[in-house]
Amino acid sequence: MTCFSRFIPLKLSLLAAVTLLLTPAALPAFPQHTLSIGSGNTTGSYYVSSSAIAKIFNRRSAEYGMRLATVSSQGSVANVESVSEGRTAFGIAQDDVLRDASRGAGRWAGKSQPGLRAVLGLPVEAVTVVAAADAGISRMGDLKGKRVNIGAEGSFDHDYAVTLLRLSGLVPSDVVISTHPASLASELLQKNDIDAYIYTVSHPNLAVMEASTGPRKVVLVPLDTSLIERVTAENPLLLPAVVPTSSYPVLEHAGVVPTIGIRSILFTRSDMAEETVYRLVRDIMTNFDLFRRQHPSLQVLSPREAADAAVIPLHPGAERFFREAGTAP
Repeated sequence: MTCFSRFIPLKLSLLAAVTLLLTPAALPAFPQHTLSIGSGNTTGSYYVSSSAIAKIFNRRSAEYGMRLATVSSQGSVANVESVSEGRTAFGIAQDDVLRDASRGAGRWAGKSQPGLRAVLGLPVEAVTVVAAADAGISRMGDLKGKRVNIGAEGSFDHDYAVTLLRLSGLVPSDVVISTHPASLASELLQKNDIDAYIYTVSHPNLAVMEASTGPRKVVLVPLDTSLIERVTAENPLLLPAVVPTSSYPVLEHAGVVPTIGIRSILFTRSDMAEETVYRLVRDIMTNFDLFRRQHPSLQVLSPREAADAAVIPLHPGAERFFREAGTAP
């Protein structure tokens, strides 16, 4: 059996999961209030997670008189701004972005967002360096002189890629940087418009899968142990992580790829109705196996990890459910 034929069932299962997530439930005959979830680009793990959350919650939308709807965005930073300004009811962001926003650090210096509240912990995302095999990139230092896409501004991919390049000993002038949305990166790589891209995402991921099945062969670039140690020492919210290449059986090289990861969190504002948040968390946690079956990338999440979102204060509705369930962190 060829590598390609072994890959087909996995690819079809991911496509089926995406189709399941994006298939809307029948709309009721009466109007309902709609609350939106700021996610990310449509190929990323945020869109997967928010769509799965909405699908579970909307099973009881007629009873609640409201629905959840996923909206695409540029990622963590954009979601914090959107939720803070009331343009979306919920959002998904990485741990360190929420920490900085709530403390008024980094890009939020002098404009802290103390009203942000955590709702639910979501899977760890892995910083994934996808490179064309013909570009001769086997470690981060090999990106010097190469064309590298780091994602759109306002996304975690963009913000952290700059830090990762710096800690790898590279300066901006060493790399030909592009800032296309991550959803376009696989196509750009296959068209030979770029040599590599940096994408922070849960695995398996459809975009990485599409990149690996094109005519231009693809590798995932491991991070050196010393680089992982420097990165995690600089930011304690970052964790050692791995990308299992078994998710992508037609990659040029197999094996576990060491990298770094970051927790992602569903969050809202402190003034969101307690009952709404309570219902959302209750519906996810009491249908947890169904929630995880919505997409392979959700299957690594445990109930304890879902309850651990304490980088910012828990919303009272979430705290109430976790306290009643005996899983409060």
